[in-house]
Amino acid sequence: MSLIKQKTDQAIDVLNELDIDVWLTYVRKTSEIHDPSLYFLLEDSWLTWQSALIISKDGQKIAICGRYDVQNVESSGIYDQVVGYDESIKQSLVEILNELKPRTIAINYSMDNVAADGLTHGMWLRLNKILEETQYINKLISSEKILAALRGRKTDTEIERIKKAIAISEEGHKKVGKNAKLRMSEREIEKILLDFTKESGVEVSYPPLIHVGPTTIIGHGRGSPDIKIRRGDLINVDYGVFYNGYASDIQRLNYILREDEDIPPKEVLRAFETVINAISAGAEKLKPGIQGFEVDYVARKRVTDAGYPEFMHALGHQMGRNVHDGGCLLGPKWEKYGESPLYLVEKNQVFTLELHVYVENHGYCSVEENVIVTKTGCKFLSERQLELSLIKL
Repeated sequence: MSLIKQKTDQAIDVLNELDIDVWLTYVRKTSEIHDPSLYFLLEDSWLTWQSALIISKDGQKIAICGRYDVQNVESSGIYDQVVGYDESIKQSLVEILNELKPRTIAINYSMDNVAADGLTHGMWLRLNKILEETQYINKLISSEKILAALRGRKTDTEIERIKKAIAISEEGHKKVGKNAKLRMSEREIEKILLDFTKESGVEVSYPPLIHVGPTTIIGHGRGSPDIKIRRGDLINVDYGVFYNGYASDIQRLNYILREDEDIPPKEVLRAFETVINAISAGAEKLKPGIQGFEVDYVARKRVTDAGYPEFMHALGHQMGRNVHDGGCLLGPKWEKYGESPLYLVEKNQVFTLELHVYVENHGYCSVEENVIVTKTGCKFLSERQLELSLIKL
């Protein structure tokens, strides 16, 4: 069974669970604007004119699209009914809705979940224009809860792809440790990873993030050609790949020993221990039925109790079709995160667990792991880093 067939069948179960009658994804020119919902609704086909992909809780799968897209959509074998049109989608869409008689219609927008927010403002206006004289105009709701469940509840196929992506990432991280040299720049470390990615026949899931020593700038920017490895530096590498459409996202930490050192300084070891303990606390708390912010809180408290400033990001995000997969977030109840930290953790969701502390004169101490939620807790999918990688140059 194809993955799209698995996910559209899963969507029917989600609609019944949420008591939502119809999920309607309204798109056009998907080669230009790719709605994130399409990962679970279509194979690789384009939709050119305005199109509506409809799944009902009673199990119907209906596609309405332009005449010249009908053959591609039919050949996917996903939709029971494919309706083509020439002049306007309006008549077909209203007729289908009249047949389904939905009390609620979930459409592709969300205030908090970018992975459920593919509807453009122009298409929102068009849809309202189409439905303005019908009873359905007041029945539109966000599809964010559908997408949170659909993206979060990984099938066996999805889990295997994520595991493979993680395994490739881990090999890339090992390349860095084996090839690091004094005076090598952040940009040169990045090139090691990009070359490895190309050799492995995959693509990065985000540009590799390289942070070397105390002068590096933490964040999502590219590695600097001017910041270079010195003895006594912490080297944090954040690297993930896509394997068959599914992402990994792992950070590993290395320490460059000084000439007179066999072990790192106490302040480095203390920082590393704090990070590892905080990740362990989060992992111990992570289980089905708990709210995301509760997991973040226990890890964040470990950091602040140890005397470090709190990290200014969420402990963990979901991962799957993208590095940041939307839905439940293991984060604090900050305004920017909206409702996502209030969502409940569910079985088969895949999360990152990541945080950092800064060590004066050495750099950022940061580790990131990937875990999957089980019936009673969580399981590490990545080979967990429990010891600081020491490099003697």
